[in-house]
Amino acid sequence: MNSQKIKKEHLLAFSGEHLYYEFNMFFGLSKLLGKGVNDQYVYSALLESFIIHTCLILDFFYKPPRKADDASVIHFIDDIKKWKKLRPSYDKYFRKFHRRRSREVVHLSYKRLEVEKGEKLWNIAKVVPSVCQLFSAFLETANPELLHPNVHKLKGLLKDE
Repeated sequence: MNSQKIKKEHLLAFSGEHLYYEFNMFFGLSKLLGKGVNDQYVYSALLESFIIHTCLILDFFYKPPRKADDASVIHFIDDIKKWKKLRPSYDKYFRKFHRRRSREVVHLSYKRLEVEKGEKLWNIAKVVPSVCQLFSAFLETANPELLHPNVHKLKGLLKDE
């Protein structure tokens, strides 16, 4: 779906509901996981949810749309060069996260046997600042007329991270 073909009202509605939801879940789950969870089942469910929401966010910001209805950051940004300059490097900050997500969470593979016990812990505190930097760059470069006020409310959560 070309950004010129997507109506402003559609982008506002999408950002106010779905983009807001993904970031709200990311921030909320990172706080819950940061507090510590004693129940292993609850911890695993929260961690898997955090990983999935983080990956959806990263796909939105880094993957070009493949299908006509794929939501993408390019639909909200007027100056793509500025956006690419401000956003954190995927390779430096997120490639390992993506590789671990694939190997340890969303695919049942024999590679899981190769993960040492000490490597099974996820360092959420390392991922959160990079996603916050990414979200800040997005807010700085996105066309404000295309973002629902709910998205701007999330800016306050950046201060808590």
